[in-house]
Amino acid sequence: MHNLLAWAVLGTGLFVVVRALQVRTRWSNADTSWVRRLTLFVHLQLVAGLALWFVSPTVQQARQSMGDTMRDPALRRVVVEHPTLMVLAVIAATVSGVLVRKAQGSAAKARTALVGTVATLALASAVIPWEQLVARWTA
Repeated sequence: MHNLLAWAVLGTGLFVVVRALQVRTRWSNADTSWVRRLTLFVHLQLVAGLALWFVSPTVQQARQSMGDTMRDPALRRVVVEHPTLMVLAVIAATVSGVLVRKAQGSAAKARTALVGTVATLALASAVIPWEQLVARWTA
């Protein structure tokens, strides 16, 4: 589920970016609903990720010895960096969604959606394990 939601976040985020660039002066309620979908997918991704963080045997073992985990770049990425940046991505998506709804005028809504979505995708993309994400879909 976590893997599938990652694709939903990426696809929806890219769609919002493209729409924000295309319809700068004609932003509609339908476009705003795509920002809400992105926020929903990011929140669902967070819930799925937190579930994995608490039930994964690898993460549980790594959390028991955080000193060793912090010295191992791969484990540190999974146990600390990935969840931290993803929480920041959720915050960016949530704030962006609120600001888009409150923005006055199409241009302001499109600009806010563009900046917020790019920030959300940048944070998420920085810690996505791309090799694992792509390998699961191409194997």
